[in-house]
Amino acid sequence: MPRFQPPRATRDFLPAEAGARNHVRAQLAAVAEAYGFQPIETPMFEKVELFLARSGPEIKSSMLTFHCDHEEFALRPEMTAPVCRLMASGLLENQPPPYKLYYVAPCFRYCRPQSGRYREFTQAGIEHLGQTGAAADAEIIAAACQMLRRLGIADFHLKIGNIGIFGGLLSADLDAEDRAIVLGHLDRLISIHEQCRLLKKNLDAALIDDLRIERMELAAMQADSNYTGPHAIADQHDAPPSDWPDLLPQEAEATFRRYWQVQDLVTEPAAEVLIQVSRLRGPLQAVHQQAESLLRGTAATNALTELLAVCRQAQLYDLGDFEVVLGIARGFTFYTSTVFEISSPDNNGRKYCGGGRYDRLVEEFGGPPLPATGCAFRFDTLVEDFLAKNRWSAPRPYQLYLLAETDASYAAAIPLAEALRRAGLRVGVGVAAPGSPLTLSAAECEKRGSDWLALLPADATAAGLRLSNGSTERTVAADAAELARVIDGAG
Repeated sequence: MPRFQPPRATRDFLPAEAGARNHVRAQLAAVAEAYGFQPIETPMFEKVELFLARSGPEIKSSMLTFHCDHEEFALRPEMTAPVCRLMASGLLENQPPPYKLYYVAPCFRYCRPQSGRYREFTQAGIEHLGQTGAAADAEIIAAACQMLRRLGIADFHLKIGNIGIFGGLLSADLDAEDRAIVLGHLDRLISIHEQCRLLKKNLDAALIDDLRIERMELAAMQADSNYTGPHAIADQHDAPPSDWPDLLPQEAEATFRRYWQVQDLVTEPAAEVLIQVSRLRGPLQAVHQQAESLLRGTAATNALTELLAVCRQAQLYDLGDFEVVLGIARGFTFYTSTVFEISSPDNNGRKYCGGGRYDRLVEEFGGPPLPATGCAFRFDTLVEDFLAKNRWSAPRPYQLYLLAETDASYAAAIPLAEALRRAGLRVGVGVAAPGSPLTLSAAECEKRGSDWLALLPADATAAGLRLSNGSTERTVAADAAELARVIDGAG
C-alpha cells in the first residue's frame, strides 16, 4: 500500500476525468458569458460568522474549520454566502446594475464518507443581482437550461414554482422559526409525492431505502403527536414497497396535519389548502385554472400572479415543456418568490440544478436592499451525465510529436517545436532510440500520445519531414507555418 493516501472522502482526478471536468467548466463559462454573466472568485475560506449569519449554529457541525491569527475560519461549504458578502462589501458600486456573475468553485463540508458525498466538491452557479421582475428570473432559468443542452443533456425535467404561495397561506403572526418548520414539512411532502411517482414506475432499491427511512421518521412523528387516524403507519408497518406509492403520500399528509394541529402552527382550513397546493402540478394552462380557483380570496394571489408571469416569460425562450409545481419549496428559507429545479426525467430523478429569487439575502449580510435571483449546479452530476450522454474522450497530450532521427536533428527540432507552440499547438519532442525501427503508424502515434507524428531525418532542412496521422503520410518542409497549416486542417 502507498505510504500516503488522499484524505477521507476526497478524490484524485486522473488526466481523462480531469480533462472532462475542465471541458464542462469551459462549456458552463461559455454559456454564462453568452448571457452577459461575468466571472468572480472569492476566498476559499471565510470567517465562520459569515456562514452562521444565514444558516445558524447548526451548520457549524458540517464545516471544516481552523484557527489563524486568533480568529476562526471555515473552508466555504457553499457559495451563496460569499457572493452576498461580496455584494454587501460595496466593491461593485462603481459598476451599473444589474450585476450578472458566475462561478465554478471548490467547496468543502464535513460528512460521513458514503457514495456520492465528498468533503471536497465543486459548485457552479449564476447570479443576477439588482433587477426585479419576471424577466430576470426567466433569463436565469433559460441560461441554466442552455448550459445543460450545451453539455448534451437535452432531456431534462424543469419545474417552476413560487415559495410565496405557501407563504401567503400561512398566518402573518407565525414566527420565522415555525414558518421554516411548516415550509420544511411541505418541501418533504412534495418530495414524497415525487419519489412515490418514481417508485410506481420502478421499484428502485436506492429509492426504496430512502423512502423506508422517510416512513420510519414519519412514524416517529405520529407517535410523538399521538396520531391514531386511518393513516397510522404502525397499523401497516409491514406494507410492501409496491404499496408505498399509494400509502406514503396519505401517511405524510396525515402526519404533518396532526403535527401542525398539536403545535398550533396552522389552522385546519389553512392546512387543507396547503395540502391541496402541495399536490397541484402540471402544464401551465391546467395549473393556472385550478390555482386561481384554489387560491381565490387568499393572500397567495400575488405570488400566483408572479409565478404566471415568470412562466410566460420562460415560454419565450423555447425551453420545451415544463411543469408548474405550485408549491415547490426547495427547503431553503431565504427564497422570497420564484423557485425552480431541473432534474433528470428518468427514474432516479437526479437533480442537476436548483435556484430562485432571494431578494432579502444581501441585506441580511449587511448590504443594501438588493433584489437577486440565481441558481447553483451539482457539478459532479453534470460531469457524470455529460460523459454518459456524449462520445467524449480527453484529447491526446500532443497534436504533433517531432521524432528526431539523430541528436543533430533533435537539436533542430527544439526551436521548431517552440515556434509551433507559440502558434498555439501542443507539441512534443523526442529522439529515436539508436537502432530502433522508425515507423509512422497509428500505433506509434498512440504510443507517443499524439495525433500527428513527424520524423526528422539527420538533415531535415534539406529533406523535409515525413508527417503522418497514422493513416495518411506526406512530406512537408521543416517550417513552423507550413506544419501549423497542415495540423490545423488547412494544408
